[in-house]
Amino acid sequence: MPLRERLTFADWHREPFRLFFPAATLAGLYGVLLWVPLLLGWTADYPGATHARMMVQGFFAGFMFGFLGTSMPRLLEVPPLRAGEAFGLLALYAVSVLAQAAGQPALGDALFALELILWFALLKGRCHAKRDLPPPTFVLVGGAFACGLVGTALHLAGRCWELAPQLELLTRLLSYHAFVLLCVLGAGGFLLPRFLGLGTRRQFATASEPTPEWRQAARFAGAVGVLIVGTYFLEAVGWSQVAVTLRAGVMVAFLWHELPLERLRWTWNGVQWLLVVGLACVPLGVLASGWLPGWRVAMSHIELIGGFGLIMLGVATRVVFGHSGERAQLERFHGPLTVAAALMLLGLLNRLAGDLVPSTMTSHYTYAAVCWGGGLLLWAARVLPKALKPDPEQ
Repeated sequence: MPLRERLTFADWHREPFRLFFPAATLAGLYGVLLWVPLLLGWTADYPGATHARMMVQGFFAGFMFGFLGTSMPRLLEVPPLRAGEAFGLLALYAVSVLAQAAGQPALGDALFALELILWFALLKGRCHAKRDLPPPTFVLVGGAFACGLVGTALHLAGRCWELAPQLELLTRLLSYHAFVLLCVLGAGGFLLPRFLGLGTRRQFATASEPTPEWRQAARFAGAVGVLIVGTYFLEAVGWSQVAVTLRAGVMVAFLWHELPLERLRWTWNGVQWLLVVGLACVPLGVLASGWLPGWRVAMSHIELIGGFGLIMLGVATRVVFGHSGERAQLERFHGPLTVAAALMLLGLLNRLAGDLVPSTMTSHYTYAAVCWGGGLLLWAARVLPKALKPDPEQ
């Protein structure tokens, strides 16, 4: 059977990473470069809230939507997204991000909440039509959507009523942190062992109805989700050190339970080192933000940039290469990808230095934006063109 050389229309909606990954990349670039006009003195407008929304609702969410829309139908052995579903959700995503970019946070938040509801309904409907059970850790993905929806709803409520300081903090924690963390743990608990070449700790028999083993694993994942969400409530009421210590401990215990980390061996090939560094940065950033309260916002970027950022790009690279006939490239060293990730980590270091050495804040913030944006552009130039190649297995 000859290999296809061009994408068909069906490829775009059946594998929506081809739509959402480039859109998420543009949102991330805009969200970071928002700081440059302020830092250079061209404007006095503080972009903090818009930056946070663009990075979470645009950058992180775009990669998550593209990944879930591509992987879930395959895992469940159900029909992929139809054209109306994929392009409709992409349009809603684009309008939501553009609203945030235009300084209309209420409209952007409302559209993002609607998109979370529609994605959840779509994926839930696919689960009901399943031939195989979803991975039990995907219970946490449902929790991620719930946290994102509650946090966004609280953002909208805060525009009508004055929220207590504790509730304002909880709003940010749920919408900016819990939403991404639970999705990373839920999807990563199943996929990261494979992406890291570790194999799995346990296999579940193929079945269309929950087995006792599957139910037990799903209950464990659900309990992990409840504990993690509970730590955000503890942090919001002032128990920061207890909250972050418990959260990091639960997170590490979950990863150890799901990933055979004792088999892990360091390698610079493919994207393995991005995933390893990203996994290490998440609990480190959580602990640093709670135990160094004077630098809480700065230290949270260890979790966001070093953790979630590298994990997202590592997984996205695997998805793009895996669906374009480029799997063999994942077995060798990639200079451009390594440089791109190093630039993004350099951006993280500059972001931290800006707060740790206030006299250099302007210059280090500028370097941070340029380094991170440059790294993302280099990654996009190396990886995203592969999204225009069809999957030879389809």
